[in-house]
Amino acid sequence: MVGPKILDSVRERHSVIIGITRSGKTTFAAAVLRKLWSRSTHTIFVDPKHDEGFSKLGTICYDPMEVYERLLAKDKNIVFRPSGDANERVEQLDRVVDLVFMLAKKNGFKRIRRVIAIDELQLFVKKGSSKAIEQIWTVGAGMGIVGMAMTQRIQLLNETVWSQSDNRFIFRIEDRPDYLKSRNLEHYTNQLDFFTDPMNKYWFYFTIGGGEWKKHKPVQINNTKRPKRLDLKRW
Repeated sequence: MVGPKILDSVRERHSVIIGITRSGKTTFAAAVLRKLWSRSTHTIFVDPKHDEGFSKLGTICYDPMEVYERLLAKDKNIVFRPSGDANERVEQLDRVVDLVFMLAKKNGFKRIRRVIAIDELQLFVKKGSSKAIEQIWTVGAGMGIVGMAMTQRIQLLNETVWSQSDNRFIFRIEDRPDYLKSRNLEHYTNQLDFFTDPMNKYWFYFTIGGGEWKKHKPVQINNTKRPKRLDLKRW
């Protein structure tokens, strides 16, 4: 279960979620976004891989103007699937973020708190920077717009994103130990045996609000109740 302290911090501050494929990072992110819906938070999930597993995270849009229409309608949950072309993909995200910020200045939209979650963040960075990402992570929080970045390695993160994110969630990663130490994560390297153990596959290491780092058990995603057994003694 995702605790209330994590949800409150993700709602208020920028976040990064890092982990290799099938480490649990994107599933965790989806679980957090779903929980935020009940906390008066609008979400946009940017899905460059067009993954059907995340189609239930909102109304699916394929271009910036479709997103704009849903924003005007105050649709609380949106999934944006950008173009597969590298240059067009970056331009589309820039446009979407511009539209979000433009509306955030208008009456009727100023009080909306929004989390923009970007999967595979590195796909939207050109030559080490991104207009949209810089805008979210430098001025967004003051306007009620916070970012959630997902990627496979810390080395793939935009420098602004790493430095401005008070919430950091690290699943299993493959960054070199010497690089992790250069990021002041020597305490994580000291626990690599734990996080690389198959028995601890979906555990993660995290800090919220820039506070103490802690281990966290896997988040339970499937809340489906088991069907009741038929009581044959009644018949």
